[in-house]
Amino acid sequence: MRADLFLVPSPVVEQRLAGKTLVLIDVLRASTTICQALKAGARAVIPVSEPGEAAEMRAKIGAETGILGGERQGIKIENFDLGNSPLEYTEEKVKGKTVILTTSNGTRGYARGSTSKLTITGALANISLVAQKVADAGQDLVILCAGQDGAFSIEDTLCGGMILHKLQSEIKIEMELNDAASLALLLYRSNIRSLKQTIARGEHGRFLRKLGFENDVDLASEIDAIPVLPVLKDSRIILEQE
Repeated sequence: MRADLFLVPSPVVEQRLAGKTLVLIDVLRASTTICQALKAGARAVIPVSEPGEAAEMRAKIGAETGILGGERQGIKIENFDLGNSPLEYTEEKVKGKTVILTTSNGTRGYARGSTSKLTITGALANISLVAQKVADAGQDLVILCAGQDGAFSIEDTLCGGMILHKLQSEIKIEMELNDAASLALLLYRSNIRSLKQTIARGEHGRFLRKLGFENDVDLASEIDAIPVLPVLKDSRIILEQE
């Protein structure tokens, strides 16, 4: 299996994703929030790039079933129902609803998944299911880290490295890695016993803690805390078994 990892999304063109399995990672916090929303019973999550798109989408599907979620600079967007804290996405708020989500980094990558054969939302919170699905799919892999404002983020790279580690060391798949994938794998293996501490000390971990979202950072750092498998189908993220 060929595995290409991209530390930030900007270098990736859609042609490089064609026919492959694409794993989109934004550990802090979009990927974790998507997992939690679907676990809490949301019918689907629709990722969009901008707040205006989100409002237009809710107008199309109806305010009765559509919920607006998202953030800019870590803070809930004005007039939105929810922010980007996974802890906000409870059954009481989202069960049976469609969440329209826009975040600073994580939701933008989904527009690039139109040519991939399979697009998965990846996080530390669902990492074992993600790795197994990648293995079962049997296609070449692209891991796209959302990063932070176009720059490297340690938590997304660690997550990508852990997926590769599971594929290589646990599932025993022979892999050909690009240099960024090799770097991510090395970073993970160097921090294998201190993931939570490394993420908490990272730039975005510190930022979220200053905003009062330390519980989000803790949840997002818990391995397999939200064991669901979100996949993209017709521009909507749903649970894989659906």
